[in-house]
Amino acid sequence: DDTNEDLKYAYQDTSGWHIETVDSEENVGASTSLALDRSGYPHISYWGNYGLKYAYRDASGWHIETVDSEGDVHGPTSLALDGGGYPHISYYGGSLRYAYQDASGWHIETVDEPVGLGSVGLYSSLALDGDRYPHISYVDTRGQGDFLKYAYQDAYGWHAETVDITTDPWGTSLALDGNGCPHIGYRHSGLKYAHQDAYGWHFETVDSGGNVGLGISLALDWYGHPHISNYDASKLDLKYAHKDTYGWHVEIVDSGGYVGYYTSLALDGDGYPHISYYDWTNDDLKYAYQDASGWHIETVDSEGSVGAYTSLALDGGGYPHISYHTHYYPYYDLKYAYQDDSGWHIETVDTGLGLRGGHTSLALDGDGHPHISYFDSTNEDLKYAYQDGSGWHIETVDSEGDVGGHTSLALDGDGYPHISYKRCTHWTCEASDLKYACRDDSGWHIETVDSEGDVGSSTSLALDGDAYPHIGYRDITNEDLKYAYQDVSGWHIETVDSEENVGTSTSLALDRSGYPHISYWGNYGLKYAYQDASGWHIQTVDSEGGHTSLALDGDEYPHISYLDHTNHDLKYAYYRLTPYHVYLPVILKE
Repeated sequence: DDTNEDLKYAYQDTSGWHIETVDSEENVGASTSLALDRSGYPHISYWGNYGLKYAYRDASGWHIETVDSEGDVHGPTSLALDGGGYPHISYYGGSLRYAYQDASGWHIETVDEPVGLGSVGLYSSLALDGDRYPHISYVDTRGQGDFLKYAYQDAYGWHAETVDITTDPWGTSLALDGNGCPHIGYRHSGLKYAHQDAYGWHFETVDSGGNVGLGISLALDWYGHPHISNYDASKLDLKYAHKDTYGWHVEIVDSGGYVGYYTSLALDGDGYPHISYYDWTNDDLKYAYQDASGWHIETVDSEGSVGAYTSLALDGGGYPHISYHTHYYPYYDLKYAYQDDSGWHIETVDTGLGLRGGHTSLALDGDGHPHISYFDSTNEDLKYAYQDGSGWHIETVDSEGDVGGHTSLALDGDGYPHISYKRCTHWTCEASDLKYACRDDSGWHIETVDSEGDVGSSTSLALDGDAYPHIGYRDITNEDLKYAYQDVSGWHIETVDSEENVGTSTSLALDRSGYPHISYWGNYGLKYAYQDASGWHIQTVDSEGGHTSLALDGDEYPHISYLDHTNHDLKYAYYRLTPYHVYLPVILKE
């Protein structure tokens, strides 16, 4: 009660709401935490009179105790009751402190102390495990950054670890699942969720739309699934998110140097991922695949500087085929690698003085022959190469101006190529159009799909069951993710995501119903958008994510390979069953 500086308590029963003043002794009641004992009596920890206080009620009324008044005791408190009904409290007192009561009285411990001028123990949240040992999430603020930390006690004493680096911390909330594993809701460029299991810590961005993640409170349901309430200060909304089953999973595939650039992902018949990518540290083309025994990583080509602009496809036997760009100055070539029972084979498809082989896109026809679209930047042309029984054939598809960047290729049921690409409309390529080319018996046909502003970069093309093209791409002018598709009535263009600088590194796939699914980079993270009968749905998968590649498995769940920009790692995210659901508003402030 700010008016009277009192601690108050409200409860509801069959007769309605009841309000009581618990403590009115000069400036009390801030940073409260409430727990009920087995008899339903309330116990409250709070800050007041420059100390940590504790109030509880029994049949005789309210009882108030000062627990700690030594030093700089203030800020949020967190209270839990053990099986015997004794209180345990985490709080800030110049350091992270922990107080608990037993038959002999109160005991106070310092759990974690600050480094330098920092503060440790802010925004703490406490839970007790089955053995009554405390577990605490909290924030450590230092000159070089803010850190989400986690401390727990066992028979050997206290253990503290850094879980994540945070920005603008505004609270943590901790709960333990049935196995005693911690789950933490916290703020870091939005609302985030971390949980630990036998394999380590796992992180997810739950909500990144607006100024969210304030006033977080986390609880686990019967199945151990998280439910999180939080405040969105940008919209003045109370929000609620919950997750069931498994959701998104993120794995680091390769972390040996600067790896994970120009990723391309395909799934085999058993749903296992295969990824081609560029190792920038060693200038190599690399290939990673997963099977029942785990991840396997191979260097495919290390002759010179090789491996940019990779594109991967699997043949009927599950063998990988990769198109990519290589350069041995002054030659910049288009190359092709494939694997069979005897190992890897590498071919140069297009070579010569100047730049060839940029922005490659590969598809295999019904006979397993490769088809590749690519950019010849020396001549500023869109080119197309394909192989048949007689060898390689190369065609110039479009040479009107500076064309052919950001290509994406798909083959229709008759084996004819369809290509989306970019045409620069300014001599410095500061403006561009989205274009589309397809071939049939009469030759190549070329269309301009979108010319509103600077559009057409990061294109990704897929064909539906009627061979109509669907394209995901970036609108640089408005920093939006856009989607274009064609049907019998012509081209249709939609803006999918316009929330501040999105749409680079797009990768598009269609599900069996013809609905688009797009992975992309935006708002400093990996994002995923999909459409169904109710419209578009957008999720943030990871706070890192560029050079994305998306594939759908047999159950139509998305799998994404991508680059972790901060750590320069190759990462892989996949999704099973239902993700987070975010509901808003629960309460709307006027």
